[in-house]
Amino acid sequence: MRHHHLSVQTNAQTAASTTTTPPVTPSTPSKRDPTSDTESAKETLLYTDSLDYHHHPDSPTPIQFGHGVWSAVYKASSLPAPPTPDSDSDSALITPPASPASKNRIVAVKSPIRKDAHPVLEAEARVLTRLSLTPGAERYIVPFLGYIPRSHALVMGAVPLALSSYITEEAVKAQERRSTTNMFEPVLGKQRWISLAQRLISGLDWMHNTAGVVHGDIKPHNILLRRVPAVSGEEEFGYEPLYADFSSAHDTSSTTSSPAPGSALTPPFAAPELLSPAALKSPTGAQPTTASDVFSLAVTLLAAATGDLLLYPGASHMQRLAMAREGHRVVEFARSGGNGMRVARGGVVEGVVRGAVVKEPGERVGAGEWVELVMNVE
Repeated sequence: MRHHHLSVQTNAQTAASTTTTPPVTPSTPSKRDPTSDTESAKETLLYTDSLDYHHHPDSPTPIQFGHGVWSAVYKASSLPAPPTPDSDSDSALITPPASPASKNRIVAVKSPIRKDAHPVLEAEARVLTRLSLTPGAERYIVPFLGYIPRSHALVMGAVPLALSSYITEEAVKAQERRSTTNMFEPVLGKQRWISLAQRLISGLDWMHNTAGVVHGDIKPHNILLRRVPAVSGEEEFGYEPLYADFSSAHDTSSTTSSPAPGSALTPPFAAPELLSPAALKSPTGAQPTTASDVFSLAVTLLAAATGDLLLYPGASHMQRLAMAREGHRVVEFARSGGNGMRVARGGVVEGVVRGAVVKEPGERVGAGEWVELVMNVE
């Protein structure tokens, strides 16, 4: 099931259009100056194997894992590339360590669906390279296998289940088994919700304080769940949550006030300071920060507690935007929904998210302090 959610574009973004067809080969020619690709490759992990795209049975339509404003993600198989005559030439020197793909491995190929997405995916590849080379990456982000400069595509390990889909499925199950003993717990169950919160907040701490990256668009749709084997009981959370879609990400040491080329805002997950009229009307938009990431993750965890991805059911798009601009009241708004009782006053959910959604960004809990808090929750 595809879930629709409100996205807001700033004046810095252009209108969306075009096809969702993947490149015929992973090396579709580009009109860009090839020297720019060479310069980019020096700081980007390159994908060197071949790709075989999967199609629906008896149909030329490629299988998609999903799509967004800038790109579509296709299912493909990774095939070892045959050696080429110039494999030992100087051109090989610009290639970072070989991408860790294996024979017939299922991968996800993120391809642009509009020309102005090319610099967006190139920038994302640089961020993913940085993250992938940071110790701990295997626990916190979707596996990045490399970038294909000529087709502006990213190749990643296939992790088909999004947290957004999981929340929706668990909300249905929770409604079916609802009773007076569990109606005040998160739809995932208390222990599984705590486990999810601990892993995601630990990942955010790693991203901010070890890798030095701001994600910029944290929401349930941009978190993928990788199955964890040998789960002992029903109360155990049987997945490893991985951050994905770094098209809005940037280096925390960046001195520029401009957002990443692919910056996107999704109420109610975007922090209120990014949704102000002044920020939206600005030619460059507002720059996401570590504090706005903290807010976005807190609202994501609220959605995982209530089971409602919109958080504000029954509201129109404009009403949701207005409420998102009052984001410091998000717990209050969530309580007004049909599953508001799952965010009990003084309960575990409120205790975890309260310090992350305060109005002033500088007063929000930092990711490092947040980890200490959530690890002591019972």
